[in-house]
Amino acid sequence: MTPGPVELLREWTPGAPLVTLAAAAVAYALAARHTRAWPRRRSACFAAGLLVTAVALLSGVDAWADRLQSVHMVQHTLLALVAPPLLAAGAPVTLALRRRTPGVARAVRTPFARTLAHPAVGFVALSGTMLAVHLTGLYEAATRSALVHVAEHIALLSAGLLFWAPLVGADPAPHRLGAIGRVGWLLAIMAPMGALSAVLVTATPRSEHYAATARALGVDPADDQRAAALVMWIGGGALVTVAVLALAGAALWQEETRMRRREALEARP
Repeated sequence: MTPGPVELLREWTPGAPLVTLAAAAVAYALAARHTRAWPRRRSACFAAGLLVTAVALLSGVDAWADRLQSVHMVQHTLLALVAPPLLAAGAPVTLALRRRTPGVARAVRTPFARTLAHPAVGFVALSGTMLAVHLTGLYEAATRSALVHVAEHIALLSAGLLFWAPLVGADPAPHRLGAIGRVGWLLAIMAPMGALSAVLVTATPRSEHYAATARALGVDPADDQRAAALVMWIGGGALVTVAVLALAGAALWQEETRMRRREALEARP
């Protein structure tokens, strides 16, 4: 038996991530409320990012992620490719700067922060984390140790934020990218995603844990692993494609706006 969307979204279990997510939501909401003219779309994006993270860590997705490798990949996709761009679009650093939160302005100017903000660092972090988590002994270790499993989730979400933040461009960054640069990095991340999917599609079942749990549910472990590959390959690819189209559309809109302003200035007597 494999779960459907209803089962995945029905089995909610309060856990430690709930406290962290609730604290982040309250802190952001209070800061936004006391910041003049803070865009509602930024708040909506940040809230959506927190919601996606909650779905990944507190819903039936998390419960079934321990039983089926395909659902585990859904969880990782949510943490690395869906929640991070939404959280980044919420511009939390900009909000903290406008609220003059102590230490934030100094922190973002440090050499370490400037290095982390480089898109190449985000690319290496996300691609390396995805490959290490799924293709090394860490994958099986996470099934035996709750601490390793939590670290795995933190690593995926953190690497996702490092990758997506400079591409979304909502917060100030030392390395400003144009539309072509952003699209280039998005297309580049599809290479490690494709490599990971290719390994999972062609390899024999790699996880003893998921082979046993899949059989207990009446699912062929090889089919479950191939389904996990398709989640990353097709699902992840679709998410990146949507991001590319959104960036291209935004770039065209900005160019159109600039052209209209230029024409308006030229039309003045």
